[in-house]
Amino acid sequence: MMLRDKLIALLFGDLKNFSDQEVSHFRLYLLTVLLTAPLLWTHVLAAYVFTDIPAFYQLGIVCATIHLLSPLLYKVFRSFSLIFHAIMFAGFSHIVLWTHYTGGIYSVQPIWFTVLPLIAGVVGTRRDFIVWCVIPVVATLYYFVLNLNGFVFTNHLSQTGDIAARVFIMMGLIFLNTVYMFVFLTERDRFNKAIFEKSEQINTLLTLVGHDISNPLTVINLSQKKLFKLLEDNSDEEIEKCLARINSCTTGIGNILAQIRDLQSIKQGKVELKFEKVYINDVVDYLSKVFESKLQEKEIILNYDFKKYQNVYVMGNATALKYQILGNLLSNAIKFSERGKEIKITLEETIDGVHIHLVDEGVGIDETLLDILFESNAITSRQGTGGEKGTGFGMSIVKTFVELSHGTIAVKSRTKNDSPDNHGTHFQLSFKKALFS
Repeated sequence: MMLRDKLIALLFGDLKNFSDQEVSHFRLYLLTVLLTAPLLWTHVLAAYVFTDIPAFYQLGIVCATIHLLSPLLYKVFRSFSLIFHAIMFAGFSHIVLWTHYTGGIYSVQPIWFTVLPLIAGVVGTRRDFIVWCVIPVVATLYYFVLNLNGFVFTNHLSQTGDIAARVFIMMGLIFLNTVYMFVFLTERDRFNKAIFEKSEQINTLLTLVGHDISNPLTVINLSQKKLFKLLEDNSDEEIEKCLARINSCTTGIGNILAQIRDLQSIKQGKVELKFEKVYINDVVDYLSKVFESKLQEKEIILNYDFKKYQNVYVMGNATALKYQILGNLLSNAIKFSERGKEIKITLEETIDGVHIHLVDEGVGIDETLLDILFESNAITSRQGTGGEKGTGFGMSIVKTFVELSHGTIAVKSRTKNDSPDNHGTHFQLSFKKALFS
């Protein structure tokens, strides 16, 4: 373990108890304390040497001490937000102190206000950054208004002290910016390397999956064809139905594998997704058969009017619409619906497009989850009403293939907790209309 991490573990506890993001925040926070502490104590020394006002350097000692010891507060309060704002307020108070005793708006000390948003942006959250952008602006305007109203602040530094303070500011700003930029460049390179390695791992995995699954899948296809021939003279309706379902699913898996290979090629810019007329009735009919057993298991009704929509076609990719788009959405609708509920698929035609509405009566999606539902790096996996588990990647896959199909997707939802009598999720897919032949 590096010395830095040993110090973090000593101050904040075992690093295994924190996420990578939290550990990163601790590292940046500790770096900031170690960088800015010498600047504060140098100013304290300057106030002691170059002024004759005890309160100046005494208050400076208080600010610098709170700043330096703020990491120890975590041991008591277990709050990162608290210790972060402790160093920020200590630094802010120190700047105000120096501004007050060195000439107010005419002092060079308010320049340090510009550092506060930088530190907040590096160490804190987006909200912290906004707060520490506003506070220095308000403080600067305060001194400006006082100056306009004729209030005069006396500069208590000696001429040598004033020059020393200017040197401290120039050297301090250069020092802080240099270190922060070095950290930024180091983290950026590390992040880019991690992204590249992860991308290579995913591509390798997809290649292996596509290759290794294809072989046993071929065996299954050949075996089920042989079984069909053996049953020609001694047919059994139930067995034939099962074999037909196996055939349908193995064909689907084969199409998915082809789609994976195509997706790799698309992302690498080698090919584009193949567009064709897609008959929605065929897609829904196929999915109703694939999910028949799951629907029956939870006694869920899939409501779709085949006759009403018998002439509706869209431009897209049949495999993507069956498996990656509607297949994923229908699977989720079943997963999060309780026994005996209904899932409804309806179509809405416009002049040049078709909206596909998939509405369920499930438990709904919480608003905080809705905001990140389609993000590939977000954790969106939840357990279904029947204990079903998922990977959490389904919705990002849906959005990827919808966009590759030049379509759009929208979602709205009401949770069971917020609306006990009228809850569920409504997905709307929009694609270009294709004329039927």
